[in-house]
Amino acid sequence: MSATDAFQLAMEVLILLLLLYLALLKSYFHEKGKNLATKEDVEEITSLVESVKSELQFSLQAKLSFRAEEHQALIDYFSKYSAWLSDIMNCSFTGIDEDSISRLSDIRSQLDAHNRDVQLAAGKMELFVENEDIRSKHGTLMIEMLKLQGHVQQMTFAYAGLYLEVQHMKLSTPLDKQVQRFTELSEKIRKLHKEFKEEQVQMFQAIFPLVQEQRRAITVHIRALANG
Repeated sequence: MSATDAFQLAMEVLILLLLLYLALLKSYFHEKGKNLATKEDVEEITSLVESVKSELQFSLQAKLSFRAEEHQALIDYFSKYSAWLSDIMNCSFTGIDEDSISRLSDIRSQLDAHNRDVQLAAGKMELFVENEDIRSKHGTLMIEMLKLQGHVQQMTFAYAGLYLEVQHMKLSTPLDKQVQRFTELSEKIRKLHKEFKEEQVQMFQAIFPLVQEQRRAITVHIRALANG
């Protein structure tokens, strides 16, 4: 039974009991020939019914509001986490060369921004969600995600170093020797890219089961919220 159905049933039972009480009270006074069940008595009981009804409605609305916040906190957290993971795994250095080294710094800044977004979303989630399984999985995921991000950022510095070498070569190496030097540096960049992709795949294979476990835990919790 959902929270709304339970509230409606409780209200109907309460009103029925109060009306029954009122009917018995009036019958009792009628049989005794007394006129104590005055208009004021009826109004007082009616007021009591409305007061209880109002309090129950407020309590239900507060509970539903909290659940809505809890639901949204979980959605925001996993959405921001997924965006962070996606940007890390889709990170590419294709098109970057010695003339666009600043793009490597942009990559680091973007990943740092994702990290902050996830930390903020996780903080909100912990305020609303009382689920130790989800919380503990978040800690493990953060450690692995920071490893992934650190790997990407480390590679940006490695690429920057090689492209700076290319810049320096163009300025300091005689033209007749530039081709050979450029070939050597290009081969280093190619090997670095191959190494980066291989390590990235290995790290993703390690973190993917953790991501799936957290997704399932969140899905179960959200379904429980929906079922009241």
